[in-house]
Amino acid sequence: MTRAEMNWKIFRSVIPLVALVAFAYYTKSLKPDYATKDPVLITDSNDLLWRFQMNEGTELINQVVQFKGKVTGFDSLLIILDHRLICSPDTSLQIDIAIGDSVSLKGRCLGYDDLLEELRLDHVVKIMN
Repeated sequence: MTRAEMNWKIFRSVIPLVALVAFAYYTKSLKPDYATKDPVLITDSNDLLWRFQMNEGTELINQVVQFKGKVTGFDSLLIILDHRLICSPDTSLQIDIAIGDSVSLKGRCLGYDDLLEELRLDHVVKIMN
């Protein structure tokens, strides 16, 4: 086996690894960072819910909004504001809150459930005042 053939075999085996790394880098750059995005609306939780109840909130779906509200419940995966805003915190951040706290949060609107009258949000981060 000549040196050129050996070099070609090595080069040919490295090509898929380079392609895999390039693909991983490209797909990671496609994922938006909702924590740094500016909100399209700054309001309180009651006004935000009212918009969806009156069918005026459809333009807010998949948009980042900032809102204030009172924490009425939480567990390890969800934060509940004013009994009707169900917030899923961003997995990379820890939010320290207690029931009864008044907080300002920012997150992406997923949708409104007419039956339960709940608004779902994800990628929620706490806004420091």
